Amino acid sequence: MKVTVLRFDPSKDPEPYEASYDVPWHEYITVLEVLMYIYENYDPIAFDYSCRGRVCGRCGVMLDGEPCLACYTVIDSDRSISLAPLNGFPVVRDFIVDRSKFQNRISAIYDRQRYQPLSLDEIDTEYDPAVVDKAKGIEWCARCMLCVSSCPVVNSPSGSNGYVGPAGLVALGLRFYDPNDQGNRVVEAVQNGLFDCIQCGKCDEVCPAAEIDHLGIYADLRAAAEEQDVVPTRQAEV
Repeated sequence: MKVTVLRFDPSKDPEPYEASYDVPWHEYITVLEVLMYIYENYDPIAFDYSCRGRVCGRCGVMLDGEPCLACYTVIDSDRSISLAPLNGFPVVRDFIVDRSKFQNRISAIYDRQRYQPLSLDEIDTEYDPAVVDKAKGIEWCARCMLCVSSCPVVNSPSGSNGYVGPAGLVALGLRFYDPNDQGNRVVEAVQNGLFDCIQCGKCDEVCPAAEIDHLGIYADLRAAAEEQDVVPTRQAEV
């Protein structure tokens, strides 16, 4: 099959350019196998991976214009495909992008907020199973940033002004469901653009973790914001 790759090394290339390679197709071949074949047989293209099982989130790329995890995505037929670095992030080289801006922000959100240690009674508490299931689903987030790459709000001029994006809202959802977190995650979500989301569902479409219900999380946060009367009077337009 013909594979067209968008390559770019900012240290020497004035702009990105396309390179084409012939890669033998076989049943269940993954995008990662395609990249490895090119690396081993043609050029030392730069890409990143580790777990090969949608856990580490390091191998995000664009396949025919849609974000995917290279290790997890199968090329279903012998056809021409195009591969490019993950959309919306500065390119370090070829398929390696700098996701630190979002990663650092999201890591800070995941930190549990506590003002005193957990008591023994709190540790022994039986939690609402429905809430536990929602929180467990979010634990599957690999922080791969596919949702951020596909988000029309994040990648629009109006969305670049403080919007934390779907991965950030998912992180806020985890701590919102966490009975041992004492931060006001609803106000934090509103301040980070909860109502900037246009509810398009693109994040759900591209997320490799079917366990995460993005729109359900946003709906719970919005309902809580309405209950606390912290809904912004003016919502961002895309």
